[in-house]
Amino acid sequence: MKSFFAVALLVLPLATHAEVTSETFCFSSGGAKSINFELRTYYDSSSKFSSGFVKYQAAKQSIPLVLANSAGETLDKNAPDQETTTWIEVFNGQVTGEYEMVTQGTDVSSMVYTSKKKNQKIGFLLNTGAMGQGSCKW
Repeated sequence: MKSFFAVALLVLPLATHAEVTSETFCFSSGGAKSINFELRTYYDSSSKFSSGFVKYQAAKQSIPLVLANSAGETLDKNAPDQETTTWIEVFNGQVTGEYEMVTQGTDVSSMVYTSKKKNQKIGFLLNTGAMGQGSCKW
């Protein structure tokens, strides 16, 4: 009986422990004066907590993101669901923009940034060539 409790004490923490997952994406606007940024997201499945940040190529600091919405949609029963994720950009205590990313499986079909100040939208493409060891290499 003692060994049962000893094993239970060792195994139970493993059963309740959830790992934080992280994803890194590199995006570019294209064109002669391409805007490049790294999007890094974090998710804890046990607490259902999500966070993230963006870091533009020329920036010294990253900008925190708050998850505003994440919605899935089945387009084809034989394909992964399409997921639309909206992140709110918070800079110096102000909401300054919004990032909307549409994915299907590992494919990123759309990334649009909307500036709240200028009410301007900028489209970005996933830049797989910039992916390095866990961060973007510009």
